[in-house]
Amino acid sequence: MATTDNVQVSTATGVNGQQYTQAISNDKLTNEDFLNLMLEQMKQQDPTKPMDSQSMLDSQMQMSTIETNLDMSTSMKALQQSFAQMNLSTATNVIGKIVETDELGDDGLRRAYQIGSAESINGEIYVEGLEIITNEKGELTYANETTRIPYSSISRINYTPTSGSGGSTNPPDTTTGDDTTTAENNTGSSDTTTNS
Repeated sequence: MATTDNVQVSTATGVNGQQYTQAISNDKLTNEDFLNLMLEQMKQQDPTKPMDSQSMLDSQMQMSTIETNLDMSTSMKALQQSFAQMNLSTATNVIGKIVETDELGDDGLRRAYQIGSAESINGEIYVEGLEIITNEKGELTYANETTRIPYSSISRINYTPTSGSGGSTNPPDTTTGDDTTTAENNTGSSDTTTNS
C-alpha cells in the first residue's frame, strides 16, 4: 500500500500482470495529490505497455470538475440558509401586528390575523397568529386557536379589520396593553385612535 500526503492507496496486480488501484482512503484529493499519484503510477507501469497519459489527464479534469461542483453546491446551501435567516428576520417585523391575506373567510371577506410568532420550516417562512373573526353579535373577536400561514400570503400589514356588517370594530390589542390601533379609512390614509 502506497501513501502519498496522508492518502493511502491500495493497489493490486491484475491477471495480465499490471497493477491497478483498488481503493483510496481519502476522497478529498487535491490536484497535487493527483499529480503525485500519476507520477507514482508512471513509475510503476510496465515499460512495454505504457499507460495512456491523456486518459489520466481526462480523469484529473473530471475530478476537478466534480470538486468544483461540490464546492459550489456547499456555497449555494450556505447562501440559501443566509437568505432564509434574512427572510425570517424580515418576518419578525409583523409580530404584534394585524395582517390580511388574500384568502377569503366564510363571510366572504379576506382573512385577518393578529400575529404572535414567525418561524422557518424547511426554508419556508411562516407566521402564526390568532384569526380575527366575527362572532354571533357581529363583533370582531379572536379565534380560540392560532393559525400558521405562509409569510408570502400576507397582502396587507397593520390595518383595522371591519366586521361583516360594515361597522369598524377593533379586537383588543393584546401585544401593547393599550387600546391604540391604526385604522385605514376609505381614502387610504391612516388615522391613529386611542380608546379611553
